[in-house]
Amino acid sequence: MRNKMETAEPEMTGPEGGLLGRSLDQPVVLLLMVGTLLAVVTVFAKAAPQIGWHPLGLLQWSVLGGALILYTVSRMRPFAGRADTQVSGVYRSHAFWLYLAVSGVLFILPNMIAAVAAPIVGAGFVSLSFAFPLVLTYAFAVGLGIERFQMMRAAGVLSGLAGGVLLAVSGADLSGEAGLWSLVALSIPVFLAIGNIYRTVKWPEGARPVDLAIGMMLVGAAALFVFNVVRGVPMVPEAWTPDALLLVAAQIAVFSFQYALYFRLQQTAGPVYLSQIGSVAAVTGLGLGYAVFGETPDLPKLAAVVAVGAGIVLVTLGKRYS
Repeated sequence: MRNKMETAEPEMTGPEGGLLGRSLDQPVVLLLMVGTLLAVVTVFAKAAPQIGWHPLGLLQWSVLGGALILYTVSRMRPFAGRADTQVSGVYRSHAFWLYLAVSGVLFILPNMIAAVAAPIVGAGFVSLSFAFPLVLTYAFAVGLGIERFQMMRAAGVLSGLAGGVLLAVSGADLSGEAGLWSLVALSIPVFLAIGNIYRTVKWPEGARPVDLAIGMMLVGAAALFVFNVVRGVPMVPEAWTPDALLLVAAQIAVFSFQYALYFRLQQTAGPVYLSQIGSVAAVTGLGLGYAVFGETPDLPKLAAVVAVGAGIVLVTLGKRYS
């Protein structure tokens, strides 16, 4: 399976001027960057209602804008990479378009659920949900034969899960109204884990990671647009203030960079390693929460930082020695 994925053009590594230089195109660096950007998006989502945006309206324009910017940049020289004629056959196949459709839905659904569920079941509960994809992804990958069981990597997965549990317990504040939404929120890790595995198993041979990211984001934005129209979700802010404009512009920029790196990380490191981004985002979010909202981390949160850090080290070393 890895051989199939590695046939894609490594457009982020070329000395001719790829999207990312060789010194940064390493799994652990990509992991930390993607996880940090995910945490930044979480901060933006928390700030959205204060600035007049509905979280789903902001998410829709951010995903669409990020895809368009990523498309523009990826087609500029020297970022364009090899000639399109060498890979155009892949992009005309039914399998490629099916891949984009399924990936887009599996991408947007957990983001939508998290945005809607967090105010109802609590941010701590949603944080716990994002900690579980690492365990589910590894279990699926071992069960499907994508990866073999490796004790060190399994220990790293459990360490990362422990960190996620500590974070969730330290901030859990479930209300009596959780009810059905508590069960709905538990589907978040399932969608994420299935998405991680699907993108690996069905990765179109010869397709560039940046093109897959663009397609996935466009499909996700279209699906979210339909949902917002049907549900009557406000898709513009209450007022086009400078803060509202700045927030959507900033999130568009973050999305465009985040998902270029996201697919490159999946291509180079596989679904299990990729699934650690939720843990990294949770830990990074502590620092951002303190800096932006004055949220002081307590002892369980600090212990979670140690556990997640140990998990990343073990999963990284386990991959190296497997």
